[in-house]
Amino acid sequence: MQEIFNRVSVRKFTEQKITKEQIQSILKAAMQAPSAYNQQPWEFLVIEDKAVLKKFTEIHPYAQSLLSGAAVGIFVLCAKNRLQLPEMAAQDLSAATQNILLAAVHLDLGAVWLGVHGHPERAVAAQKLFNLPDNIEVFSALAVGYPAENRKAQSRYEENRVHYEKY
Repeated sequence: MQEIFNRVSVRKFTEQKITKEQIQSILKAAMQAPSAYNQQPWEFLVIEDKAVLKKFTEIHPYAQSLLSGAAVGIFVLCAKNRLQLPEMAAQDLSAATQNILLAAVHLDLGAVWLGVHGHPERAVAAQKLFNLPDNIEVFSALAVGYPAENRKAQSRYEENRVHYEKY
């Protein structure tokens, strides 16, 4: 559980590269996410090319400072043709995205989640940028790399937000 309590959104990275093995470990963790009806609608696009990542920053207003320093951008994709319960896709893909964040912490890496879902203009522009087929849509983007700062997570637990048996 330490990965959960140590996770912070990392927005500044060193120039150190991450290995293919680290990327594969992160993606294996992502694919272990729970999925409604076991539809597993995810695919992943891994981008290390700084020029391509820079083009994505033109689509996403908050991505520039985050992706520009990251070792890699991992894009969580939704394979719409695999959806048996389309209304559950966001939950499935959010779980996969969270697993990426936790796997990064486990590997002493840092990451930050960049929202694409819920912003159709970002999703459409990213689909064109990455030349994705019509059935594939970008759900989220993650900047991943070695943290440039050693930030400590703060507890977010608030007793007054917990209700037992009734509100």
